[in-house]
Amino acid sequence: MSLHEYLQKHFIDKPSFASLAGISEDRLDQLIDARAVPSATYICDGTSVRSAVFGTTPIHEQLEGEYFRPECARWVRIAADATKGSEREAVFAVLINELRSALKAYLNSSADIEEKIQGFLPHFSNGTFGLCVADPSSGACIVRKEMLQEKLTELTENGSNPCPVGICHGDLLELIDDYARSSMHFSPAEYERSSRKRLVDGLRAMVAKA
Repeated sequence: MSLHEYLQKHFIDKPSFASLAGISEDRLDQLIDARAVPSATYICDGTSVRSAVFGTTPIHEQLEGEYFRPECARWVRIAADATKGSEREAVFAVLINELRSALKAYLNSSADIEEKIQGFLPHFSNGTFGLCVADPSSGACIVRKEMLQEKLTELTENGSNPCPVGICHGDLLELIDDYARSSMHFSPAEYERSSRKRLVDGLRAMVAKA
């Protein structure tokens, strides 16, 4: 799959995203500048693609524009419905409540939950979750992906150990499958450096041989 095909399948351009959310592009820019809603996940300038996760990567396709996950229009609609000047507070109130509720299934300490939330927020704002989470419109889905990745990374030493102590192959493969469903496939420009290759495709192959 080419980068163009990947973006066509999973993303929409800025005019389409603003239209989907029911606002103008200028209003979308205002909300992004206020860090009330996620920034574009990908920005293409004809010779490269840029993301908050992987930085700038040269490409051989003539692509230009800013690309957003359509699912993130939910956050824009929340911001657009808020009182002017309180857009960020409105979005983050919903987001943080969803993150907190979901994290209670994984963490016992309130302090740990709040620390984890604060670690998530910058990735929400800069478009990272649009790149790596299957459904970035939901705080619960964000938590599920992030916590599965954390568990899988720790258990397998970042994808290098296909036979970790304390888990059978069947359960490990189930964990890999759960993580795969919760995460994105990653674009062809980034796949070789992605957690998808390391913790899903590469790890599955290692487990099959172990």
